[in-house]
Amino acid sequence: MASVRSVVFLLVLAAVLFTGFAFTQISAAASAQDYVSLETPAFVQVGKRYAFTWAGGGPAQTYTVKQKRVDGWVLVEVADENTNPVYLVPGELPTRWLNAAMAISIQEMRPHPY
Repeated sequence: MASVRSVVFLLVLAAVLFTGFAFTQISAAASAQDYVSLETPAFVQVGKRYAFTWAGGGPAQTYTVKQKRVDGWVLVEVADENTNPVYLVPGELPTRWLNAAMAISIQEMRPHPY
């Protein structure tokens, strides 16, 4: 009986060692194709309004794009529906940087009527 256990043990040990050896032979080096590139969508234009929907859920948030970078980041003017105008300097809205490449949906909106 001891010899059967020894044979089973040796087979299991060999399988574990072989599997570990096989995984160490796989190259761990990443090529340029292995990296995710987050770029600003080409259709996003400075001066236009867009409704951004994020993966976290909730309603879309509307912003006017003030600056655009190629790495996904856009400087936006916070829309009126997101702020209380009582606390703002007249004619000025706060700005913030958003990563447009992370949005799950971007919809162009009509310009402000004012």
